[in-house]
Amino acid sequence: MISIDQRWLQVLLGPEGVSRSTRVASHTVLVVVHTVTALTRLLDVLPAFLGDTRLRILYTIIDGSPFGPGAAEFLADIGARVIPWESAVANRFDLAVAAGRSGDLHLLSTPLVVIPHGAGYNKYRKQETGNRKQETGNRKQVYGFAHDQLVHDGRVVPTAIVLSHAEQLNRLGRSCPQALPVAVVAGDPCYDRMLASRHRRREYRAVLGVHSDQKLIVLTSTWGQGSLLEQAVELPARIVTDLPMDEYRVVAAVHPNVWVHHGAFEVRRWLAEAMQAGLLLLPPREGWRAAIVAADLVVGDHGSVGVYAAALDRPVLLAAGDPAEVDPAGSTARLLRLAPVLAPAYPLRRQIDDAIGGHDPGRYAELAADTFALPGESLAALRSLLYRLMRLPEPRRTVRIRSVDPPTPEGRAPTAALVSTEIRAQAATGDLAVAVSRFPVADMAGHSGRPDADVHLAVDVAESDLGMLESADVLLRRTPTAGFPAEEWTASVLADYPGCRVAADVTAAGRCLLRLRHRPAPQVGPAQHDGQVYEVRQVDQPGGPLAWSAGPVAAETLVSAVYAWVVGGRPLDALARGVDVRVGALRTRITAGPRDDDADPPRRTS
Repeated sequence: MISIDQRWLQVLLGPEGVSRSTRVASHTVLVVVHTVTALTRLLDVLPAFLGDTRLRILYTIIDGSPFGPGAAEFLADIGARVIPWESAVANRFDLAVAAGRSGDLHLLSTPLVVIPHGAGYNKYRKQETGNRKQETGNRKQVYGFAHDQLVHDGRVVPTAIVLSHAEQLNRLGRSCPQALPVAVVAGDPCYDRMLASRHRRREYRAVLGVHSDQKLIVLTSTWGQGSLLEQAVELPARIVTDLPMDEYRVVAAVHPNVWVHHGAFEVRRWLAEAMQAGLLLLPPREGWRAAIVAADLVVGDHGSVGVYAAALDRPVLLAAGDPAEVDPAGSTARLLRLAPVLAPAYPLRRQIDDAIGGHDPGRYAELAADTFALPGESLAALRSLLYRLMRLPEPRRTVRIRSVDPPTPEGRAPTAALVSTEIRAQAATGDLAVAVSRFPVADMAGHSGRPDADVHLAVDVAESDLGMLESADVLLRRTPTAGFPAEEWTASVLADYPGCRVAADVTAAGRCLLRLRHRPAPQVGPAQHDGQVYEVRQVDQPGGPLAWSAGPVAAETLVSAVYAWVVGGRPLDALARGVDVRVGALRTRITAGPRDDDADPPRRTS
C-alpha cells in the first residue's frame, strides 16, 4: 500500500504533477541543506531566482553534518517544499546548490554548485570525535578544500566551486588540484548584503535601544574549541556589569552550531547572569549582520563574524581564538594577527574604550580586499553562473541586493543597578553638578563602586530577588499598577522595606514622583506618610528640550541624582532652583519640589 507521503512525492516529482500544478515550471532547482548556518547562506543566493516563473525550487536535507538538527524546522518556518534525500538522489534536476561539503553529494545526478558558508575557507576540518582529521603527510585539511570532500572515485563532484576571492585558488590547488578547473571566483553575497545595509545603521541601533551617545558592543562566539564561549564563558557577564549601562549596550551573537548542539536552554543558561544584567541575545538564524553594521566594537574569536566586522571597518577586539583551528594562509588567521587582544586580567572598560578610540579607519582594508572579490556584484555573478549551468537565459530584471532585516533580540533592561554618584563644582560656573554612573548587577557579590564616589543600590520592584529588594537604597516602579497611584505606592514601599531611603514612581512622561524617608528638609503641609511626595522634572537645556520617554537620560538616573543630593546632607528644597546631572558625556538639568496634587501625571508612552 502506498503511503500518503509516497503518493505526494509521486505527484510532486512525476508526470502527474503537471496536471496538478497552478504553474508548470520548465526547470527545477534543488537546494541541498546541511545545517542552519548553510541554509542562511543559501537564502542569500536564492534571490538570484526571484520572480522567474520558469523555475521550481525544491529543498532537501542531506545527512552529512552533526549540526543538521534545526534545519527541518527552519525550512518549515520559511514555507519551503522539502523532499527526502532519497528522492533527491533518485531524481534528476536541472541544478543543485549547496553550502556544505559533507555527506553523499556524489550521489546526486545533477549539476552541483557549492558555495562557502563563512568568510571564505578558513577552518580546519574536524571529525565527529572532535579530533583533527589528517591527510596523507599529516597535513590538516581546510573544510571545503579537502580532497575527499570534492572528489569521489576520481571524479570531481561539484560542477562549480564558488570562491569569494582569487586568493583561495592557490590554497584549493594545494589541497585538491583536480578541482581547480571548476573553481569560480564570485565574491560573497552575505558580505554584499551587509554593505547594502550600512545606510540602516541608525535604524538597527534604535531597535537595539542604542542612543546616539551610547556605544554598542557586539560579543560573538563561534562553536567548538578556542571559541569565546569555550575559553571565556564568564566574559559576557563581566563586560555587561563593568560598563555603565547608560553609556553602553551589549549584544551577543552565538553561532547556530552552538544552539543546535547544546540546545537553546543551555545557551540561555550559560548567559543567564549576563542577560539578568541587560545583555541582549540575538537569535541563531539572523540578526548578527544587522548588529555588526550597528556596532561600535566587535569582541570575538576565530569565527567568520570577526572577519566580516573587520571588512566593514568595525573595530575588532579578540577575546578568544585558537590559531591552530584555522589555515594560516586564510583571512581569519590574518585577522588573528592584526586585531588587538583583550587581556581579561586588566580593566575591561579601558580596553574597550581604547579599542574603539584607537581604531584607525581602513585598518583592515587590505584584509577585506583580499577576502571578498566583486563587492556589490556577487549576486549578479552567481546568477550568471547558475543560469549558464541550467542553459537558460538570465531574466532581464536587474539583480537587487537586499539589506538585512532589523535584529530581534531577546532580553530586558536590568532590574538592579549599583549607582556611583559624585557631587562636584563645575569648573566654568562653580555651580554643583551630580555625576551619575549606573552599573547593572545580577547579584551583590563582588560589586563595588568607585573609591572616590558614593554608591547606592537602585532596584526595580519587578526584581525577583527578595534579598536585592530588601538591600535596596532606592526602589523604583517603571510599570504603573491600576488602582495604585504613586502617592499610595511610595508610602507602601517605604513601609514594606525599612532599609529603603527613596521610593520613586518613574512611569510618568516628563517627570517622576518620589518619597523620601525622614526627609531632612522641613515638611510642607501635614505629614500623613513617611516623607513628602516630591516631583522631579527634567527641564529644557539651552540646546533644546530633552524628551523624557525617548531621550538618552533615563528617569531612574535622575532619581539617583536626587538620592545622592539628599544623602550628601543637602536640602531637597534647594533643588527647586535646579541642578545639573551628568551621565557620561550627557548633561541635563532637573528641578524638584512638592508634588502638585491637582492632577495625576501623564504616563510614559515608551
